[in-house]
Amino acid sequence: MISRPVAIPLFLLIAGILLLDWFAPAFVVGEHYSLHLGQAESFRYEIREENSPKKNWLCYTAKVTHYFDGQKWQKTKGKVLFCIPRSDKRHLEYASLVESSATPRLIENYPQSNFDYKKFMQRKRVFHTIYARNYSLSSEPKNKDLQYYAHNFNTLLKQRINRSELTSGNKALASSLLLGDKTSLDKQVRLSFSAAGIAHILCVSGLHIGLIVAMFDIFLKYLHLLGIKGFYLRRIILIILVWIIAFVVGCTPSSLRVALMLSLAMLTNLTAYRSDTINVLFVSAFIMLLCSPMLLFDVSFQLSYLAVFGIVACKPLSDKWIDKYVNRHLTSVAKTASTTMSAQLFTLPIVVCRFGTFPLLFLISNLLVLPFVGIILFTTICLVCFVDVPYISTMTACILDFELTLLQQAAQLTDLQ
Repeated sequence: MISRPVAIPLFLLIAGILLLDWFAPAFVVGEHYSLHLGQAESFRYEIREENSPKKNWLCYTAKVTHYFDGQKWQKTKGKVLFCIPRSDKRHLEYASLVESSATPRLIENYPQSNFDYKKFMQRKRVFHTIYARNYSLSSEPKNKDLQYYAHNFNTLLKQRINRSELTSGNKALASSLLLGDKTSLDKQVRLSFSAAGIAHILCVSGLHIGLIVAMFDIFLKYLHLLGIKGFYLRRIILIILVWIIAFVVGCTPSSLRVALMLSLAMLTNLTAYRSDTINVLFVSAFIMLLCSPMLLFDVSFQLSYLAVFGIVACKPLSDKWIDKYVNRHLTSVAKTASTTMSAQLFTLPIVVCRFGTFPLLFLISNLLVLPFVGIILFTTICLVCFVDVPYISTMTACILDFELTLLQQAAQLTDLQ
């Protein structure tokens, strides 16, 4: 605690968030839209992120900005799940402004399901669903913040992948691996990756950003020829690159979390003091929870921090044991296996409690897949860059199709469920 003073305010912050969730689960603040349901004739919404579609509906997370009380529009706040019919064949863009008189419906759990969907959405501060069969759409978004431009750039990259000669299924898989977009991914593919214990590669995580940064770092190593200036310049460029990647994937919470964590780790290496990875982990968690307290209940937040903590806590000891007792030709494989085991050991309670399952062959599947992910990411980046170049785009698409098909077969091979 003394060497990591941030641990104390971090634990106090977590305790405060838990108390808030237990004693004030609705978290209804002043001017929250739910206070005006009885008098509101219609609401205005600002579309944010796209969610997984339902059977006959396309769904989005939306901010409630105004309500009409019969005389004039009044400001309000809150978030809802905004759904439009699939039959409209219309895709709502990020930051689009829509107006609807549809009555908000309380989110309920799905029948015959053990998953507490209602509580899950409450912790995202989403309490109602809007089924808008009739709505009006404003043509021009008004709030063009950084996230708006990041989302548009992310959409541009997805369009470039969709313009490629990849098969339709592999286009969705490539978008998921590079950009973290799983909305178009086939449900069966998701299940096979989850059952094999490699679902984490379908979202932009520390693994993805770390691999991309490592690719660029190969070329930046030559900056050391400039001496101490090259040392500092290399790390500054890598920090900028990390935040560019977070921007490219749409400034999602997971990408911002990884960018913050890696930036803090690289910044500490610029000082004369010895870097403490666990302290960096605590500091990044404290900053993230301070900005968005409800992230504490986000399963990706829990899994990512527990996985990194497990690796940091166990890897030094396991590496010493491996260097001492394992044949030097098997050292690399053994260290990869120990890293995977460390992460899985610390995330096991969350996986079992939240998903009610445990992938039996997770170690084998990760050993097969993880070294391959870097190659797939490199090929996907090449495809995005050269998608409009004849012959090169065709050749790259063929290579990537083969790699992605092989990846799916590896997932199915280690799926025993």
